[in-house]
Amino acid sequence: MPKIMIVYHSRTGNTRKMADLIAEGARSREGTEVELVEAAKVNMDNVVSADGLAIGSPDYYSYMCGQLKIFFDEAYFAAAKLKGKPYVAFVSHGGGGSALDSIDRLASSIGLKRVAPGVKCQGAPRNESAEECRKLGRALADAVKT
Repeated sequence: MPKIMIVYHSRTGNTRKMADLIAEGARSREGTEVELVEAAKVNMDNVVSADGLAIGSPDYYSYMCGQLKIFFDEAYFAAAKLKGKPYVAFVSHGGGGSALDSIDRLASSIGLKRVAPGVKCQGAPRNESAEECRKLGRALADAVKT
């Protein structure tokens, strides 16, 4: 059974809500297992064993949060085992959203393969942005099944 790991950080709960919606979308694809893990609690062996990753952060000063940067610092040492693994990114923000670019840059630098454009959400996901999150989860689930 394909396994997706959703790695995220959320202080206000908005990024967590996005992660939950992405998980919902991924689980809608039969036979897909999903695990949500806070970035500060990630076990890199579990990341390596996942078939795909969704990576999310709040936007802090147009960059990802520190907890996610530490995740990428650790992932650097596992890059050979992560090369080609499918991923998607998501960001909650208060009016920017540029942190998505920093996630994509670092994901690319460790060899992850983006399978769909990332999702930015200003504040908590609602209506259209909530559906974009579900769609992102479905795209990742489809990518790990192929």
